[in-house]
This record gives sequence, structure tokens and C-alpha cells, in this order.
Amino acid sequence: MPADIKTETIDLNGKSVLLVSVKNGEGIIGTCTAGHADRSGNLSNDTRLFYIGSEPIIDFICPSYSNKNADKLISFCPGYQGYDRKVYEVITGCLNRLNNGDSLAVGLHDIFSMLQDGVYKLYVSDYYPTDGNGVFFWGAYNISHEVRGTAEHNRTIGVDKVYKPCFLIPTQSLDFYNNKVMVHTQEQVQGRRIEGIVYHLSGFHSVLLKGHHGAVCCVEKDVPFKCAVIEKITDPYTEAPVPVVKAASENASEEEKPAEPVAVAVSHDGITGFRSPSVKIPLEAFPKDMLRQLISGRAEYKPEHFPTLTAKLGTVRRKSISNNILPLPVLEKAEQMPDCSMVESAYAIKSLSDEELNCLLAGDVECNGEVIVSPNFYASIVTACNFLQFTDTGRFVDFAIAIMENPELGATHDYVSRRVCALETNKKLYNFFKSVVDSGDVKYEKIIAAARTFVERFEKSL
Repeated sequence: MPADIKTETIDLNGKSVLLVSVKNGEGIIGTCTAGHADRSGNLSNDTRLFYIGSEPIIDFICPSYSNKNADKLISFCPGYQGYDRKVYEVITGCLNRLNNGDSLAVGLHDIFSMLQDGVYKLYVSDYYPTDGNGVFFWGAYNISHEVRGTAEHNRTIGVDKVYKPCFLIPTQSLDFYNNKVMVHTQEQVQGRRIEGIVYHLSGFHSVLLKGHHGAVCCVEKDVPFKCAVIEKITDPYTEAPVPVVKAASENASEEEKPAEPVAVAVSHDGITGFRSPSVKIPLEAFPKDMLRQLISGRAEYKPEHFPTLTAKLGTVRRKSISNNILPLPVLEKAEQMPDCSMVESAYAIKSLSDEELNCLLAGDVECNGEVIVSPNFYASIVTACNFLQFTDTGRFVDFAIAIMENPELGATHDYVSRRVCALETNKKLYNFFKSVVDSGDVKYEKIIAAARTFVERFEKSL
């Protein structure tokens, strides 16, 4: 039976959201659980797989019985060497159609039939080609390790807010890196509308289905890496009760009428709607057939070829380390890209006024009687630095210098000095660090090492 695919655009608070429902999908691309014990034998860890066809590609271990507040341990599956060429050609054809002018619904149609049954959100978003921690994504997952930002519920942002995933996990090992392909791709990236296709995996991280060489070229040429995103909608949510002003009854006597309007908290019976990381959709906003599918279907299931996937998990790769080397400028630029901490802070805080920053510099976590960021001063400084670095470099530099100039804020000096070192070409920071090195003042003891490193790098770049 062929896959039944329907796309629909809904209006959500004045913004258009493109949804696609998949029924009787082939289940060639998706995720599934693979048991409670990982290779270490820890029974509290749930092992899940991202697979394409009969190949298990990404092994992500969910600690503490899949605690949604916990980051995942992610790596390539041990025996992975590449997935079916026919599937690769289908995905490549979809990217080509997107860049030839097709819409998301039309251009990605051939991929939809390969997905698991469910409802997905489609959109275009910029991605940083890193693991979210300053390491270029391609080649960053050979060894299983905890990856910051992969928890479904982010503690910094909070459960109620939405955010856009922006970091990558590859579906090709570094063995596939090819200089000849790079030369061809470099000629194309600046003229493309869409650079890659991703499938959201967990938290801030998505799996790159197509565009690995393009990601390298985009970083090298300072071109934004814009991707078509396929994001599955699975999680129900319930909004907090909303206070509603209740008017007095027309038949009420003057004594029964309140002096002022009364706000009454109106609660919902059951869930409010379903969500993915980037969107929360109330029940009433869903098309009826998609809502029925969400309620009656399963968020995740094992594909028919699951025994084949598990049989390949015990296989060991020919080699776990590639001889291919990515361009050094790309690796260096990856270190300077926004990391998970910065992006979390950008979503957690709406804005920071100069008055609030001055309160933090004075050692106060409150401004006008309200907590600025957090009751914890150190956490407030860290979050404020991340937010400013991501949103306003000029204010970030001024704020960081003011902190490092104040000996009473010495507990934060080490963190702030390491944070600003990412801005290697900033002349204002160079002048400040040069004066620190020349002065030898004891109040700079915690930042002197960072200052010397910054000055040396800046002067070498001249």
C-alpha cells in the first residue's frame, strides 16, 4: 500500500506553519528504541537508534531511564559504513529540487514516503555545523560521549518555551570526505537557496541527511548553512491556567458586584496541544485528520526490519579513525561559532537592559525589585555573558571588560576571560589585555594567562 501523504499550512498566532502527515510510510528513515542496556551493561540506560534503511547509523543512549532532562551519549554505531545508495540518491534529488525552486512540500515529497508514520513540521532554518560545543560536527561522534544540549527538556530555557534546533550530527563518516567533491561544491554553495536537509533527533541537535561537503564549504566561505528541517511532532503539553477577567452578572445586586474586576484562573481538562522543539500547536489548530493521527498513533515504533538493525549493532567497523583531514580554517572557525550555552541563554532571556547589566556589575542579582536572570550571582553572570555574546558583541565586550576590571567580581574572571578569547580580532579586547600584561597588577592574576594568549594570537594575525 502506497504511503498516504498530506500537507497543510495552518495559521498559528499570525504565522504560517507547514505540517505534513505520513500514513503507511515505509519507515526507511526514523528512530526506535533498542533496549534498556547499553554496551556497558547499565540497565538504567535506554538505547535508541537513528537508522536509514537497514543501517543503524546513530547510537544515542538516554540515561536514567530516558530522563528528558538528561543529555544523551551519542556516537556512530560501531559497524556503520554507509547507507543504501538508492536512498542517498533520493535525498540528493530532493535537495536539487529545493534549489531549483520547489517548495518544501513539493521538494521533500520523496523523503516523506520514507518516514515513519506521524505528523511533522517543515521549515527552513540556519544551522551551525558543530556539535554545539565548538567541535566541527563531521568526525565529532566517533566515540560515545555525552553531548551538551541533547536533552529534550532544556533546564536553562525551561519546558514551556520553544526553540529552534541548530547543531548537527552527521550521517556519513569522515571516510566519505573527498577533496574532489569539495572543489565542485565550493562553486555551488553561494548560489544555493538550501544547503542541506536535516531530521531532528533530540534537543538542539538534528541529523544531517544531505549536505556534509556543503557544510565544510559554507564554513570556509562564511556562508550561512541554511537547512530544510523535518521535525516530528510527538509530545503533548498542557498550558498553565490562564487568568481571565470575570465580569459581574447583569442580574447581580449592587452588593454582590465586586468593586473591581476579578481574575479567575481557567484550567484545561487534559492536554492543551502537541509540540515539537520549535512549535506548540493547540488542539483546535490542528486539521482534524492530523489530530486524530496524533492521538491514536504512536510517537515511535520499531520498523519491520528491526531484527536486521539489532543484528548489525555488534559489528565492529574496519577502522574508527579516518585518515581524511578537514581544512584547518574550518576547524578553527567551528571553535568560534555560537555554542550550546550561548544559544540556551539567547532563548532563556528576552532582553538585558543597560540598567540590569549595571546591577550585575554592582554584584546585585535584582533590578527594580525583580530577579534579573537567576538568584545565583555566578549563574547570572555566565548567562548574561552568553546572551550578549550571541546577540550583541559590542555590549558583550564592554560588559566583560567591566567585570574583569572589578576585583570584587574575581570569582567570575576566569570564565569571562575564556569567553572573550573567542573574539580573537577584537581591537578593544586587545588593548585591554595588552594593558593587563604590561601592568602586572595583582588584581588581574586570574586572567593573566588568558591575556597573554590573546595578545600573542592577535599580534601574530597582524
